[in-house]
Amino acid sequence: MSHERFYSRVNGPTLHRVNAVRWLDEVAPRHLAGGGDPRHVTEQLLASGWSNHSVPGYPHVLLESPDRRLHLTLEPEADEFLSSWRVHPAQGHAWSAQFGIHTPVEMIAGFTDALHSTGPRPEETELWRLAASRGWTMQLAGRQRAALSPDETASLSRESSLAENPITRWSVQVSVPLGERRQRWIWNASIDEAAPPAALTGFIDALTDPAPLLRSEGQTPQHTFGFVDSRRSPITPEQHRLQHLRRLEAAQRTGTGTPAPPPPGPARHKRHR
Repeated sequence: MSHERFYSRVNGPTLHRVNAVRWLDEVAPRHLAGGGDPRHVTEQLLASGWSNHSVPGYPHVLLESPDRRLHLTLEPEADEFLSSWRVHPAQGHAWSAQFGIHTPVEMIAGFTDALHSTGPRPEETELWRLAASRGWTMQLAGRQRAALSPDETASLSRESSLAENPITRWSVQVSVPLGERRQRWIWNASIDEAAPPAALTGFIDALTDPAPLLRSEGQTPQHTFGFVDSRRSPITPEQHRLQHLRRLEAAQRTGTGTPAPPPPGPARHKRHR
């Protein structure tokens, strides 16, 4: 299906139509860079064998892992307090990961790219040590522990609910000061500690990475003006697109397997085309 003649953001911003973008900026700190292009996440999963169950005509994305055990949902919410991205098991409520609309896709990809990776669960101290090694400041408040980003606009915390069967989750809150002790919320995220350990580690690694993110004009939230350092990148839009395509090719080579076929129906209802 052709979409190039439509005036739509699907024709940009950088991954597929580079001629509409003159340059890219390197934006830091990365947690204020804006959501970016969601295809950085979704196309990588599709290349890895995930299947698309999105409903035509409705503004969302529904993806299912090849083994049908995991679901990803993208339903954009304008409210900074609501989750637009959700990843969770297809059945049951063992864990969930949720991300706001302005969560940089590179951080979400840090989680989703590692969903099928195996390995031991990291010790909590290892994750705090990772953040501290990148300039995040450790904070303690009773039993709660948190880390504050070098620019003090992002907080990573590990919290436990007060329910009879408490749920421990890692949360991120990103905001900028408005003055008079008021804050403007940009995005938030939460990942249950029961989520795949490599995925949790991948997200925290991508969150605390000090490297800037590439963004084109209009991709950085207006509310972060004055709080980011934006510089012209030597990487061209075409080079950025080629990096994306190489990433998809690597996902196809090392994908999680062939998508499971749909369950067969009764023989008398089969149709042949």
